[in-house]
Amino acid sequence: VWVWVCVCVRSGGWELGGLSEEGEAGVGRGLKMAFVGATWGVKRSGSGRRMARVVTCVAVPDKLAFSTERLEKLPWEESVAGKDIELLFMPFVELQRRVMKETQSGLKDLPFESDLAFQSSSRKKARIESWNFESDDFRKIRMTYIDAGVPAQVFNSVWYPNPKYDLPLLGIDFLSFGKKKVLCVLDFQPLRQTDEYLDKYCNILEPVKSKYPSLAGKMTARFYDENKFFSKQLAFGRFENADPIMKELYPAFEEYLKVYIDLFKNTTPNEDPKAVEEVLKLQKEYDQYSAERDPAVGLFSTYFGEKWAMHFTHDFLFDMSDPPIEEELFS
Repeated sequence: VWVWVCVCVRSGGWELGGLSEEGEAGVGRGLKMAFVGATWGVKRSGSGRRMARVVTCVAVPDKLAFSTERLEKLPWEESVAGKDIELLFMPFVELQRRVMKETQSGLKDLPFESDLAFQSSSRKKARIESWNFESDDFRKIRMTYIDAGVPAQVFNSVWYPNPKYDLPLLGIDFLSFGKKKVLCVLDFQPLRQTDEYLDKYCNILEPVKSKYPSLAGKMTARFYDENKFFSKQLAFGRFENADPIMKELYPAFEEYLKVYIDLFKNTTPNEDPKAVEEVLKLQKEYDQYSAERDPAVGLFSTYFGEKWAMHFTHDFLFDMSDPPIEEELFS
């Protein structure tokens, strides 16, 4: 739910994008804005004092998407590009689904805009589908798969802990472009970069990472600063073919998931309101940092258009981020 506080200058009557006290108004991005309440105040202007109305409105999606039923329909039987094209990362989606169901108490759908749940490209053969959940230990677990045949296969997921846990996020980004470029990024993404925090929550991955030398690569600084929201146990692989995906990446992913789930079992939650607020602030900083730098935004724009890409980035992937100031709120 999105909330706006709007100021309307009194001029005999008032309206806001077609909004009246009794109605709703379209505000773009597939949302409607419903009137909640208003109060009068004084607005100072160059010509003196003018009465103004401060209006509180709530924007609600036209239609919400739920994930459980859609996720159960996986795996897709074939790629949009044909049955001969392998869906390289679909086994990872199925593994994560199983782990979530087996380990997450209180797992349930986290509804989001249906426009963001699935898109089929009108430009090229491509589709994107996303799923969203919450549980007792996680305020959000999101998953996205992009299938564009050989040119692009992507599985992306982020696990956001319930803010009563000052724990890293689990970041997953597996990508294949063409037949000779496979990139894999897997990490416990730390909210803090202190030695104490990293030793306690991230360095426990060292024995696992050491088993997979092919995932010991170094990430380029072109998009991200590896010293911000990344740990030294980042598993990064760059392959020239798809062979290592199931042979090396899959077992590493399975082990990273197990260590991450076990981390919650061994951590005492802190429900102090100030501590919870601080963790939420850090998670918001992560979203803002990632939304501004994620190179996938360009990929979304290529297949699904720039407007949808921005909407998807700020209202689903990193929904605690603020969109660019130049982006118009009312379209």
